[in-house]
Amino acid sequence: MGKKILEILDTAFDIRTPFIVYTSDYIYGLVPLDAEGKRWKEISYMFEGEKDNLETREMAAELSFQFLCEEIEKGLSHYVEDLNVNKIKEYIISIKDKSGEEKIKTIIEELIAKSTNYSASMPIIKSKEELQILKDKI
Repeated sequence: MGKKILEILDTAFDIRTPFIVYTSDYIYGLVPLDAEGKRWKEISYMFEGEKDNLETREMAAELSFQFLCEEIEKGLSHYVEDLNVNKIKEYIISIKDKSGEEKIKTIIEELIAKSTNYSASMPIIKSKEELQILKDKI
């Protein structure tokens, strides 16, 4: 169980920095498929269940950026009590004129480098080494 998600996680940082967050119930991520950041693989893995509860799909950068924003606002906000969604929305507005590739790269860099600006306990994976947190749950 979990073999496919482990394979994805093992290579998640190989091309460029991914967006990977986790809760007590699931892992959500956007993993880059190319160095330019034009294509991304969305991953969603539920910890509960008898089967491998992994869903994936590939999409362009702009759509990936929109799903990342939705995950923060509608997903993580229900698990992270002190998540400052309004502050994140302000940051998103500040980068709205960038290309899809630049927006997703910039928001990921911001959330990783300055995660404590948005939550004291943001459940975001910041490095390949931190992936062990997720592997232990799977």
